[in-house]
Amino acid sequence: MDLTIRLSVDASRSRSYRMLLSGGAVMSALHVLEDEHQRPAQASQVALETKLIGLYFAAAWSAECDEFGPLLLSVSSAHGDDLVVVHVSADNHPADMARTMAGTGWLCVPWGEHRLRQDLMSGLGISAMELPRLVVVDGFTHQIVSATGRADVERRPLTCVREWKRSRAGVSWDRLSWAGELGW
Repeated sequence: MDLTIRLSVDASRSRSYRMLLSGGAVMSALHVLEDEHQRPAQASQVALETKLIGLYFAAAWSAECDEFGPLLLSVSSAHGDDLVVVHVSADNHPADMARTMAGTGWLCVPWGEHRLRQDLMSGLGISAMELPRLVVVDGFTHQIVSATGRADVERRPLTCVREWKRSRAGVSWDRLSWAGELGW
């Protein structure tokens, strides 16, 4: 299935935007993501097509993110073969994003991709007041497995990844009620 996102002309031209949200381009443009040290991530670091991808929307200024981050890190560390976290920062400064990423081993949307980060948040209906949010996507089918990843992790940290793997049929982006309203 090819996913086409039409939020703006500028966004549609953004290479990393297409990488994250347009079907087959997700796996072919891995070099756009960065590692925890904000260096370009190598395709050999992760095989996203075989994993669950946790799009983690967070900001250093959020006390709730400070509380949830260590729990998510624990879950992602325990399930590194099955789950890769991609941090989508809502921070105001790159140093804040770097502090959030330090020691996690997570990937991130580059700081310079401000528009992509904003479009991901608005496209998924996420506001800064709702942080942190975790949206889990199947790396192979590109379908949302859980739009309530944070609640899943908080309620069932020992079993959430196994449950996500079992429910990989998921919900396709274009079947979400709000997706049609955005022209997706």
